[in-house]
Amino acid sequence: MVDNIPSESLSPIFEGLVPQFSTEMRRTRRTRILAVAASALPIITASWVAGATTVTELDPTQQPPAPPEPTPQELMDATSVLGQSTHIVRAGESLKSIAEMHGIPTAALLALNGLSWQTAVHEGQELVVSKKQRKPVSESKGSLPLLAESPVLESGIRADDRGRIADGVVVTALTAEMTTNARIIIQVGRELGIPNYGIVIALATAAQESHLRNLDFGDRDSIGLFQQRPTSGWGTESQIRDPRYAARAFFGGPTSITPGATIGLLDVEQWQNMSLTDAAQAVQVSAYPEAYAKWEVSAWNWLFELT
Repeated sequence: MVDNIPSESLSPIFEGLVPQFSTEMRRTRRTRILAVAASALPIITASWVAGATTVTELDPTQQPPAPPEPTPQELMDATSVLGQSTHIVRAGESLKSIAEMHGIPTAALLALNGLSWQTAVHEGQELVVSKKQRKPVSESKGSLPLLAESPVLESGIRADDRGRIADGVVVTALTAEMTTNARIIIQVGRELGIPNYGIVIALATAAQESHLRNLDFGDRDSIGLFQQRPTSGWGTESQIRDPRYAARAFFGGPTSITPGATIGLLDVEQWQNMSLTDAAQAVQVSAYPEAYAKWEVSAWNWLFELT
């Protein structure tokens, strides 16, 4: 074809002239150009992919080994870091958030409850979070059952070791002010992942110390819901008068806002196996250590009523 003749081989007589192509020749030339362009695309694409991912990155021998998947038995042996065997679902919670709260894999939570990844939980639903179940109260040694394990009636009123409500027990009605402060204590306890029993101890303690009122007076310099003293390291007056601050200070633990200055409930060793009175007294060091006990039934009722 004319367009394939090298320019150096043309006779000088044709110098400066533009070759003329027929319609058929133009069509053939266009087809050849498109074919050449199309054949180049895979090369361009391959070059782009190679630039985005190097050969080393694709080499499986260079990749760190994937962690082994937990066996079904390991999932079923999961244990809540909060020491709970079950969890009551609250508004806004998901399987993932519940698993994180109890320090177990989400897959373990699913396995323990026979659920699938598509399962949706609902408020008030009870989920198993530890394979180890609570011991029957009859197995508890001594005359006093472990209060962290003793039964609670559906109404929220604490039962004795035979599943009965003690004779003459009266649940104290909450005023508007008491309700507001009780809700704050419960909310702070939930945010910190405190088991129900710990929240009940806090409610009963505040009920004894201030009748769940945010007092600006008390014995010596004691103030607030828990009658905490600035001179004992609980914080400034303005801090202690903040109910959220006071509740966090009472709970203490790894996220304590008074580290090294005071001892909160979570800092008391084996507090979950203590009576409510002993646990509260370990924090408050009250002159009337037995006074907290009378609020326990009411505190359980408040917790369930306001949750």
